[in-house]
Amino acid sequence: MPITMQRLLLLIRCLLGALSLAMAAGDATSSNQRTMSGEELAGLLETSLRNLWKVQDGTLTVEFERNMPAISLPAGEATLRWTTQIQQPNRRIYPQFEIRIDDQVATSLAIPIRVKWVREVWVTDSAIASQVPLSATTLQRQSLDVLSLNGSAWSGDPAANDWMTSSPIPAGAVLLERSLRRKPAIRRGDTISARLEEGALSVEFQAIALEDGFKGGTLKFRSALKPVELKGKVINETIVVVVR
Repeated sequence: MPITMQRLLLLIRCLLGALSLAMAAGDATSSNQRTMSGEELAGLLETSLRNLWKVQDGTLTVEFERNMPAISLPAGEATLRWTTQIQQPNRRIYPQFEIRIDDQVATSLAIPIRVKWVREVWVTDSAIASQVPLSATTLQRQSLDVLSLNGSAWSGDPAANDWMTSSPIPAGAVLLERSLRRKPAIRRGDTISARLEEGALSVEFQAIALEDGFKGGTLKFRSALKPVELKGKVINETIVVVVR
């Protein structure tokens, strides 16, 4: 049956109408999608790791071990949820995680990443022997990647005069927690003043320390007059307050 001009025009109109609907549907779909760059994903990982590892100082950054292509995601606010357990801070991890949009899983990823955590640490100006009280005059501050260290960097205050070395430390070395220990305010065998407080009354007597004690901590001692063992809170290098 021959196609008349009228039928041909009708067919063309139908095809054009179908094409317009398809293009409109494609535009609607693309308007509901967005692209997440590698930089944005790195920012999500950095924020999540800072919260997970309780990073309160310094700068934590993430680098991908291979080129990270852009990710197509639904439009909406993106969040990250770990699907494998992340261990203690480490310079290289291979995490598995989900990218969620409005609390719905949009995609799951497993990507090897390198992590840097740069913060200020204490570094020795010169070698320090073992069992030596720590002094700020022999130290300086430097910014280093603490995840590259063979141990946890000490983050205390040397001016507090509460710490001493537990092993020799060479010049130019980072102070690590394992290289230090608290310096006792009172040592075993020291003669101290023990104070017994009862309301507004206070009685002080001489005593002998039976163990090392640290400021704010407790130690055992005995009266210098009677062999009675007591416990007290260390106030300073010479005074403890009896606790019950």
